Amino acid sequence: MERNDRLIRKKIYKYMLTGVMTTIALQLGNVVDAIIVGNLIGSVGNAAVSTSLPYIYTLQAAAILMGTGGALSIAVLLGKRDIPTAGKVMGACIYVCIIYPLLFALASPVLVPAYLRFTGVQGEIRMLLTDYIWIYSIGMPIISIVIALAYYISVDNHPALSSQINIVANVVNLALDYLLVRYTPLGMKGAALSTVLGYLISGSILIPRYVKSKNRMVTPCFKVDEIIKIKEELIQVLKNGLPNLWYLILTVLSIGVINKEIIYSLGADYYTAYAVANNTQHIVQMFLNGITSVIASVAGVLYGEKDYFRIRVVLSHTIQTAVFVGVIIMTVFIFAPQCLSALYGFDNYQILPELLVALRIFALSFFFLILNAISQNYYRTIGQTLLSTLSSTLQLLILRVPLIVIGVRLMGFRGIFIAIVISEILSFAILNIIRIILQIKGRVPKKGYMALPENDNNRICDISVIGNDDSAVRVSEKIIEYCKNEGLSLSKSNMLGVAVEELISNIGRYGYSKTTEKNIDICLFKGEGKMYMRIRDDGIPFNPTVYSVEEIKDKEIGGLMLLKKLAIKIFSIKIQN
Repeated sequence: MERNDRLIRKKIYKYMLTGVMTTIALQLGNVVDAIIVGNLIGSVGNAAVSTSLPYIYTLQAAAILMGTGGALSIAVLLGKRDIPTAGKVMGACIYVCIIYPLLFALASPVLVPAYLRFTGVQGEIRMLLTDYIWIYSIGMPIISIVIALAYYISVDNHPALSSQINIVANVVNLALDYLLVRYTPLGMKGAALSTVLGYLISGSILIPRYVKSKNRMVTPCFKVDEIIKIKEELIQVLKNGLPNLWYLILTVLSIGVINKEIIYSLGADYYTAYAVANNTQHIVQMFLNGITSVIASVAGVLYGEKDYFRIRVVLSHTIQTAVFVGVIIMTVFIFAPQCLSALYGFDNYQILPELLVALRIFALSFFFLILNAISQNYYRTIGQTLLSTLSSTLQLLILRVPLIVIGVRLMGFRGIFIAIVISEILSFAILNIIRIILQIKGRVPKKGYMALPENDNNRICDISVIGNDDSAVRVSEKIIEYCKNEGLSLSKSNMLGVAVEELISNIGRYGYSKTTEKNIDICLFKGEGKMYMRIRDDGIPFNPTVYSVEEIKDKEIGGLMLLKKLAIKIFSIKIQN
């Protein structure tokens, strides 16, 4: 009955797979947009796509802030079983994700020309850029709400559907991309329009499936008077999403400054070469963001449950997987950079040798890029917002921008990528030095990189079993012994032991449609003057506190009725199912 990670490992890779598929789908649009534009319109088209990113990221700010922050808050609230508040959080986030891009769309006649002046680009790049961002400005309200809902759908027990929304959106996007750019006079307008139509079609088809799903736990609340009552939770949403928003702001600032520096110091030809290298980073981000998304999706719920053992398991598996995938991508960049330049239609053969060397140097930064991304996601999830925000600030602004400016002026084009490697290494090193200092001062838990409180194993009853009647009896005995040692009365200890036995027995009998390994985790601990019990399994979703007659018509309900009666008798014990 010793604690093991079988159950959580299944959950990790389930969410990781859907997370990778989702982010591949989400970012494949940007990657293939640049590939199609680069091959059909030319290197200047690719440069226009790269130049548009700060403006497009600004348009996406609400979806990123309320999408990631709201999803993490909803995950934690689900871990606490506070479903009504989760619905209010979702409703408030949806409001913001609609209103913000609408205001930008209305202000676009002023904002678009202002951004064009800021970029400093001229000639054909400027004309293509204008066409591209105008369409995005108008269509962003649609993109924003679909992206945000995909985040919420994922944490609300529908990761596969969330992935499907983004996959369908980008399949439609890519098909229309090719058709509109190649066979119509729309050009860059067609590339942007295909993205808007992709999200519109995907959202219209798949979001209603979530709304109608019986496995959906959260129903968004749109009553403003109810939303106003959850001010603390909404502030927490902002805190949760702030590191990602701050990362987005820093990305906008750094890209804007770096783009202008390269244009003025090296010229338009080198700028188109840099655009290729910049766009190849999306390939890395597609896999990296998908792998690290499991931290918020799974560890967010675990943090709400204070299950620090499994948070450590999640982080460990995430790092291993991310590093493995990163090494594969790094190998491609080092040994086949010419394939990447050809993929993006780079046609300036005088600069091509320098670009190939630059891509090889760029690949050396990937290992620390992965570690920095994991740090930002992980520290945000466990409530260490300062460390998460500090990591992104060091990585994107304090170190990268000045180092690239210095690198360009001292070493030319190659200096850009040497500076990126140095900035990634220094960002990770400085972050961990500051973490250690904060741990010494007592502002962060003193448990190494993971910075989690250490549960006292002698004060926690933590068990993993295979669901059957024999296991149920043995767990019951251990629960009773633990409760008596913690000062609970004999009668209440026995009642809780009976309740656990009934739950495990029922899960083993009715919780699985097939004869499979029935993994069940039980955790009982004392905190804040109460006893908390958590039971987790990988069987058929079922909430024993809320069910319909149809769900249990073929099952014995005596055990459930007994559990309800026991819960009433031991009302001072809070049970989390």
